[in-house]
Amino acid sequence: VRRRDLYDRPPLWDGWTDGRVALLGDACHPTMPNLGQGGAMAIEDAYVLGRELEGIGRTDEIASRLRAYERRRFVRASVAQFLSRNGSDLLVDWEKLRTTPIVGPVAMWFINVLQPITMDYLYSAKF
Repeated sequence: VRRRDLYDRPPLWDGWTDGRVALLGDACHPTMPNLGQGGAMAIEDAYVLGRELEGIGRTDEIASRLRAYERRRFVRASVAQFLSRNGSDLLVDWEKLRTTPIVGPVAMWFINVLQPITMDYLYSAKF
């Protein structure tokens, strides 16, 4: 029996914005806690949102700037959601995955190759 009272959800494919309203942080891309990305993603969202709203001269520009914020953030936030969900699943099933014949060694090889790349992506300032 496994119990994991932590919840996330897939990316919001239908958007984070509606007119002059936008979501950020866990409201639009909740993550599992194992990668420590929840707060970091919210801070990145706030930074990009601030940059997009900077210098607005008219209120009719707001909706397009909010859509630009979403376009700039969607892929990175979705990747963080995917990696945190998979990382959480790996933690729960680690021993089973590691010891499964054939699958285990292949999975370990992929983890060893891809982990440095994913960590660099998540923990860099390239957003």
